[in-house]
Amino acid sequence: MVGRSHPYELRVLDDLGSPIAAAIIDIAGSQAGTTGSGGTVDLVWSPANQVLEVSAPGHVPRTMTLRDAPGENVEVVLKAQVLRGQVVDTDGDGIEGAHVVAAPGEAITNPQGRFEIRGAGEGTVTVERAAWNPTTFEWDGGTGENVVSMEPFTARAVHIGGEHARDEIDRFVDMAMETELNALMIDLKDETGMVFYNSQNPTAIEAGAVAGETFDLAATAERAHDLGLYLIGRIVLFNDPVAAVAIPEMAVWDADTNGPYEANGQHFLDPTDPDARRYGIDLAVEACRMGVDEIQFDYVRFPDARRDSATFDGGVAPEVRVSAVSGFLTEAVNVLRPMGCAVAADIFGYLTTATDDGGIGQRWEEVAGIVDVISPMLYPSHYDPNWYDFPDPDDFPGEMVDLALADGIGRLSREVVIRPWLQDFGYSAEEVRAQITAAEEYGLGWMLWNAASEVSVDALLPAE
Repeated sequence: MVGRSHPYELRVLDDLGSPIAAAIIDIAGSQAGTTGSGGTVDLVWSPANQVLEVSAPGHVPRTMTLRDAPGENVEVVLKAQVLRGQVVDTDGDGIEGAHVVAAPGEAITNPQGRFEIRGAGEGTVTVERAAWNPTTFEWDGGTGENVVSMEPFTARAVHIGGEHARDEIDRFVDMAMETELNALMIDLKDETGMVFYNSQNPTAIEAGAVAGETFDLAATAERAHDLGLYLIGRIVLFNDPVAAVAIPEMAVWDADTNGPYEANGQHFLDPTDPDARRYGIDLAVEACRMGVDEIQFDYVRFPDARRDSATFDGGVAPEVRVSAVSGFLTEAVNVLRPMGCAVAADIFGYLTTATDDGGIGQRWEEVAGIVDVISPMLYPSHYDPNWYDFPDPDDFPGEMVDLALADGIGRLSREVVIRPWLQDFGYSAEEVRAQITAAEEYGLGWMLWNAASEVSVDALLPAE
């Protein structure tokens, strides 16, 4: 074989024995081949082609010399580059669930914010987490631990009802461009049970929830992003008079009337019913695919007005309630977060102070331990007299928001974005601004609630 060419197969593996695809083999300064999915490439040896340079993204390159004609198969092992580090907030606490990409490798941070990426490529590393500002850092392939800091996205938004999103979106876009607002919060499905965007969801269509003129959600999302605005889609979950009546097998049942349960004009879907839960998840998935940045689940709870005749597939004991709400939100996070969508939950404001589930399945620590964003509805007018020793809490908008947030923040042990709903009804612009100031003193974003989407624009600062 001396002086003659000799064909052989080169197999490239990593240091754990896994084949490496797309490894490049250079011989005499020219590319001789690239490995396929099985990590192999066919080459030809000759006395003039003895030195091979083998490289692959995310691995330490290697030079090997074949002085004699090889056998039919040759193996070469490349050591994987390993990027290690921790993602932390500005206080140095670890952030769980951040997506770290050092192409072609990637990882998700653990509860302490730590990550390890085998096969990481040198250069720019991106770090993203739903509802947080993305960041990057440069990696030179070194072995030290990399610590990267992230900040939550502080959304400032107002409530935009579904019909207003359909008919008056220009008004709210202009408002966002002219004021400090940096997000659009749009009803996708509201308390009426109606779906306002161009949904193709079979359950919504069967229930008659997609009726009349709808708005193009994908086009709305594209417009928002072109303007640098964050898009939040609100889905009222279990309070649904349309689906509860049209598809009664998903509804809370009334043992006395032998029909869907009704109280205070509300019909609820059963939070323990798999089909009712799937309806909400499927709507959220559809909206995420259309470009929504965050799904905000409202009425993710059991009905608060509940007679003994109300029956649920899984029962209504306290542990069942908490498990149903937490289980739904966990499922939503598992499905939506990999799509790049943040998951948010609205909860009653008093639960920042209460230690139980309020009889509805919402326990502050449980919910905050699951979702990306938790939004307590801190409407002073909704608190009972003498709450925080105020004879009429409605007369103390800023103080109420401050004290409620202090209670809630002090009870949390994980990093979660807190973004309260603030009251924009029955108040002057100054009283609305007092609530905003209270939230911002904690470094938080906020959303203004007005059911009719009548915004106190004078309470907003002008755009910078």
